[in-house]
Amino acid sequence: MIPIIYESNETGFDFNGLGRLRDCIDCKVSEERNGIYECDFSYPVTGANFDLIQVGRIIGVTHDETGDIQPFDIVSYTKPINGIVEFHCTHVSYRQSYFTTVESGANSLADAFYILKNQTVPANRLFTYESDMTKSGYVGALNGIPKTVRSVLGGVEGSILDTFGGEYEWDKWNVILHSARGTLKPFSIRYGVNMLDYKEDFDIQGTYMRAIPYWKGTDDAVVFAQAVDAGGATLTNRQECVPLDISDKFQNKPTQAAVESMGQTVINSLKPYLPIQNIHIEFVRLQDLGYPELSQLMKCSLCDTINVIFPDYGSSGQFKIVKTVWDALSDRYDSMELGDLSVTLADALGNSSGSSGANPSGWFYANSLTATTITASGSDTKIPITAIGNGEGFTYDSDNKGIKCVKGGVYALSVQVPMDTATSGDLIGVSIYKNDSSALGPAYMRMGGNYDSAILMPTFINLTADDVLTLYLRNNTAGRGVNGTGCRIMCWEV
Repeated sequence: MIPIIYESNETGFDFNGLGRLRDCIDCKVSEERNGIYECDFSYPVTGANFDLIQVGRIIGVTHDETGDIQPFDIVSYTKPINGIVEFHCTHVSYRQSYFTTVESGANSLADAFYILKNQTVPANRLFTYESDMTKSGYVGALNGIPKTVRSVLGGVEGSILDTFGGEYEWDKWNVILHSARGTLKPFSIRYGVNMLDYKEDFDIQGTYMRAIPYWKGTDDAVVFAQAVDAGGATLTNRQECVPLDISDKFQNKPTQAAVESMGQTVINSLKPYLPIQNIHIEFVRLQDLGYPELSQLMKCSLCDTINVIFPDYGSSGQFKIVKTVWDALSDRYDSMELGDLSVTLADALGNSSGSSGANPSGWFYANSLTATTITASGSDTKIPITAIGNGEGFTYDSDNKGIKCVKGGVYALSVQVPMDTATSGDLIGVSIYKNDSSALGPAYMRMGGNYDSAILMPTFINLTADDVLTLYLRNNTAGRGVNGTGCRIMCWEV
């Protein structure tokens, strides 16, 4: 897209603002999971509307494949000798660093959000706060000592993120705390199939197995407990032990038993025995091979989870996308990072143009058009397949309400489930059964978005002629149902 300049006090971004920056040379948006959300762009001093670019004004650009425009405050610039000015911008959500609260007494997520919205200086009229969680717990950062709204959201001990967990989404003036922002995607990078390069770094420095939890009060009173075990898979026989400050977890002086219990909870969530693992991967961009429909299926966003499979190194597993860099001018991802640290996927996803309308060679689609409502929680229910596409390799099996493999081969499988089949946030289990006897999966996903996709493990399966695949769903959110209408099985011969 062509970036748009808005005045500093603009609150809606659905028009052309003060003007377009059509001579923009470079424009990248970087976003990290629960971290930075910034934009950098370059513009020639001789470019059209250069005079409109001023520190304090807002630039509107896309940030992912949805095409949604997000606003960023222009906060600084550098003027080198070549006449190409480099501008640095921060998302408007950073403005919450200039709202301060001195309140205390938040004992739930709803309490904390109420304080951030209604009890700040200056008055917080722009931002709204929402979450799919309804958790209770003392928010230690709201303790009567002045703090900025953004630091209470996350960044200091006892923050909302510290207390309740989750993953933030910054959507213009709306702050959304998701229990899990992303979904599990039908996207696998596999050695021998689409992986071009692989490098893995492994480091156990900083890992430990035990900790002594303690609480320290404002009067320097201290309550500590016996050492708690981190558990989990240990890398050595050593028993490293470190102090663990959990003072922010209590509003009043706790008992020794309470400190020990909370310390165990905290260390279980930290998993300090896990090593640092960096995986650097390059892989084939499938849209460059002429699979536009597959390109759409492989769309990924921040906090989504994809699969990396390298059996020789035993590194097969699921990795979360923790950072994206979006090229706003080209409307494509410049890079992605997987895992906790630098796991770079250069040129991971490219042009996201729409489907051509035709099935790529090797793809087969099968849809469920019959309403099948599932009310039982935690058990598989068969979803009858009632319509098939014009892809290759399968035929309709009316007896089993599934699809039958015409010839043997290795196939990649995925399932798409429409948004309206369940309440947003429901945990849905998806399985494909082979010959109605053995399940591949189940894979789980959180509902949300126009189509939610689940990867079925193993992603790749050997099929012989006449093998029959059938679809099953379950809803693991107690008391909720899911409607199987419109589910789609997608198969690709690899």
